[in-house]
Amino acid sequence: MSITLDTVNWGSAPNIGVTLAYDSQRSGQDMRYRIYASLAPVTGGSYFGYPVYISLYLDGDCAVSGGTVKAASPDRWSSAIEYDSGWITVSGKSGGTTALTVRLYSGSGSSRDQRYSYALDVEPGSSAEDFRLAAGDAAIGQTGTLTVTKPGSGYTFRFSYVFGGASGTLGGASLKAVSSTAAKAVYQWTADAAALAEQIPNALRGAGTMTMDIYDGGDYVGSVQAPFTAYVPETMRPTATLQVTVVNDNAAVKGWGLCVQGLSRVRYTVKAAGTGGASVRTCRFSFAGQTMAGTSGTTALIGSAGSLKPSATVTDSRGRSVTVTGSAVKVYAYHQPVISDSTVVRCGADGTAADSGAYLKVRCTASCAAVEGRNTVQVRARYRPMGGSWSGYTTLTSGAERLLGGGLAATASYEVELTAADTVGSVRTVRYTAATSQVTLHLRSGGKGAAFGKYGEREALECAWPAVFYGDAEVTGALTLGGKPLADVLWPVGCVRLTAEAVPPVPSPEGAVWESVDTGMVGLHAWRRTT
Repeated sequence: MSITLDTVNWGSAPNIGVTLAYDSQRSGQDMRYRIYASLAPVTGGSYFGYPVYISLYLDGDCAVSGGTVKAASPDRWSSAIEYDSGWITVSGKSGGTTALTVRLYSGSGSSRDQRYSYALDVEPGSSAEDFRLAAGDAAIGQTGTLTVTKPGSGYTFRFSYVFGGASGTLGGASLKAVSSTAAKAVYQWTADAAALAEQIPNALRGAGTMTMDIYDGGDYVGSVQAPFTAYVPETMRPTATLQVTVVNDNAAVKGWGLCVQGLSRVRYTVKAAGTGGASVRTCRFSFAGQTMAGTSGTTALIGSAGSLKPSATVTDSRGRSVTVTGSAVKVYAYHQPVISDSTVVRCGADGTAADSGAYLKVRCTASCAAVEGRNTVQVRARYRPMGGSWSGYTTLTSGAERLLGGGLAATASYEVELTAADTVGSVRTVRYTAATSQVTLHLRSGGKGAAFGKYGEREALECAWPAVFYGDAEVTGALTLGGKPLADVLWPVGCVRLTAEAVPPVPSPEGAVWESVDTGMVGLHAWRRTT
């Protein structure tokens, strides 16, 4: 809507009414004006048969020179004659006013020439200080929000960002207008996920700067900046695959192709990689209560049985982890052979018990871990005179009686060894002593040695009967049971002991080797003696 500047009477005889008006608009750092002149009608006895010209001066510069408002004809007119200068640009107007001089003049014999001066309003110019930009924090690869506070309509914006060593311009699919009013505009933006993530390989977040270039029409106004924080999304974690194979050193188990408790191990390989510029920092493999560091390795002997799942946890340089689980490994239960019942009796040829018998009647009942029917147990026996040489092995049927010997001396004791051995090579042994014939007291020849309830066979005090001591008993030498040191009897090979700390148990038989066994309980450790 135009603004009226003035209504004047131009000249005399006739006086011609002239109305001057203007429009204005801002164009970036410039102002644009449009000047209008309207000649009132000349009718009746009045006439003006001369041309009317107009010249316009803005801030002293001639913008229009000799523009034609009316030609010489007509000399009378019943309706107003209108003049429109079109848009005139005045550069560099950010405030104040614009000086306008209008010259109306004629020619072709008319001397009319009049000037009119005015001050035109200047619309306040926009500057970058009039704008505000808020760049909301966003997860990398996901949409963030840009909120622009502005002083009016007609502005356009160009957005760019810097994040570490990465930079880019938003546009197309990376920038979407959400809403826009004269006072505020909202956009959604998405940056290249890989480019941003690679700038923070060791952190979960990083700071960047968003720049907004402002344009008024096609004219550059200025720029404003706003910080933003980009987060590594939860989905950006390392990748990993796990491969597990069974390792068997035992020849029998290797032939079975099975994983067997206490006899097999597991070899693993983890292929891992970081994402978004991160690197792999650690890898931990877990299986059957064992945990190992590194992307490959071989466990110790597996101490548990059942369907067990291996897993590996990979942690990247940002501290993000991923756990992968391999296919379940069936670990078959295994234990060393068990001798559940055994007897050794001195007897006659018919098997009737006799303390002076020339035969030994033996029986041994044993079992072993079946391992899917692949493992079997063999029971054998051998004997020797006390301190003498062993006989050959005699194979027994588990649970059945068998006679050994013939011709055994009544005055000699005999040591009998019963052995249960399974297919994988584990052996369980028990020993018995078949005493001599019973006598109340026997003194060995030479006076070194005596025996109660048997014949003396050693240069020692022997007793085949239960003994009761009613006073203190002191042993200054080594104490053995069944020919074995007491420690080996208390903690034989295959036994399991518990400790509160992750160290092998003490006291321990000399030369004993212990392997860790999973207990499944925090603060409680188990150890199996292997040798």
